[in-house]
Amino acid sequence: MSNPFPPGKSALYRLYDSDGVLLYVGISHYPDERFKEHAGDKPWWHLVTRREIVWLDDRSAALKAEAEAMITERPLYNGYHHLGKGWPQKARKYDDTADRAAVRDGVRAALQRGDYRPGMYLQAAPIGRHFGVAPVTALHALRDLVREGALESRRFRIPGSPVA
Repeated sequence: MSNPFPPGKSALYRLYDSDGVLLYVGISHYPDERFKEHAGDKPWWHLVTRREIVWLDDRSAALKAEAEAMITERPLYNGYHHLGKGWPQKARKYDDTADRAAVRDGVRAALQRGDYRPGMYLQAAPIGRHFGVAPVTALHALRDLVREGALESRRFRIPGSPVA
């Protein structure tokens, strides 16, 4: 079996919001790739305004530094499983209810104004950027609109015939 973690330096990264609040601490050999993953699946990602990266000699050192940072700095959104027994509280879960509602309301308003052509497909990532939310939040909002009947289920298609 091959080692999934190549030898060499590992990054310890910290993600902060605009007020300097530590949102998340993590490690990776490839932090830019990890940030892309977070952008797609963390509903709090749109809050990230600053990233700090410190390179350590190996994964073992990074794991130790990550554990220490989580215990002493208490990032808001690190998962409970990282913190182990004795951790006094579970990590917070970002509540994207208001963000999802804003996306749904905004897309409904755009549909009523005719901003989207019939037959057009909406994509979660651009919709998320437009409304200033994470792509995963936009995806959930678009799924909600499908359930409401405002969008067709086939890849979030605008109802109606395509405009020539």
